[in-house]
Amino acid sequence: MVVKLCAIAMSWMAVFSADREAVCHKVAQAALRQGVEPALAVALSFTESRFSMDAKSSAGAVGPLQILPKYYCPNKTIKGCDLIEAGIGAIIRHQRRYGPRRFNVLCHWNSGNRCTARSKYFARKVLKRRRLLAKGQGDN
Repeated sequence: MVVKLCAIAMSWMAVFSADREAVCHKVAQAALRQGVEPALAVALSFTESRFSMDAKSSAGAVGPLQILPKYYCPNKTIKGCDLIEAGIGAIIRHQRRYGPRRFNVLCHWNSGNRCTARSKYFARKVLKRRRLLAKGQGDN
């Protein structure tokens, strides 16, 4: 399942990268281990960073799932933090806080406490990709 999910997600990239494919596999495997739907985690990671371990936002979010270390890393810093495991843990925390609806989880993932028009668009985009992955289709 992990191989197929990542093969589909990698088909959405303009240029193939073995490093990013490896990150995709790690995201999906961490999701499986922690009980998170792999298609959701892969879709989120693709949307947030295109599977880049080096991604960093202007708000300070880092890694393939764009987490804020001060909230999700054990020492509240990127140093020594497994950004993939912490990202999957962040998904779990959002699921507990915002309920079972994926849309709500993703909307708050993107914007914090208040869903905005922009974060609703983000949630729809991730959910579309999740559906394509879950169906085993490659169209982005």
